[in-house]
Amino acid sequence: MFRPASPTETPVLVALAAATGIFQPQEAELLLGGVLDDLHAGRLGEGHSAQVWTDSADGPPVGWVYFAPTAKADGVWDLWWIGVAPNRQGQGVGDELLRFVENHVRSAGGRLLLIETSSTPAFDPVRRFYAKRGYSECGVVPDFYAEGDGKVIYAKKIAAPV
Repeated sequence: MFRPASPTETPVLVALAAATGIFQPQEAELLLGGVLDDLHAGRLGEGHSAQVWTDSADGPPVGWVYFAPTAKADGVWDLWWIGVAPNRQGQGVGDELLRFVENHVRSAGGRLLLIETSSTPAFDPVRRFYAKRGYSECGVVPDFYAEGDGKVIYAKKIAAPV
């Protein structure tokens, strides 16, 4: 079940991000924690959303997404974060999270969803996840994050509701 992330859950979501093994704890705190703090303080633009997936109405988050419309682009949205607790990976939670974002973008009149990720081997499963769900690799910026760590950009056209 989906619900908006609450400010009190920021430490839980940061810990989940670190538990995936993809991000170091300090990276998760700086990146995700900082963005969530800005969101809850109202410092981000309209349309920014952090949602959590739980097994029950009062259950702890087992996954989360953070997405927003892209500034100065008509109908384009960015998926900034998606994460699933390690003990729940491979059980469809990531699919539910991604479907939620796509449906939200569609209902908001969005036409394109972009996702950026790392080119390092640690992110191979992440890139496979997106490719299997219809996202096309549309660009790579070599050495973007660090020497040897490029930015891979994925895109998916979001069809209008019928």
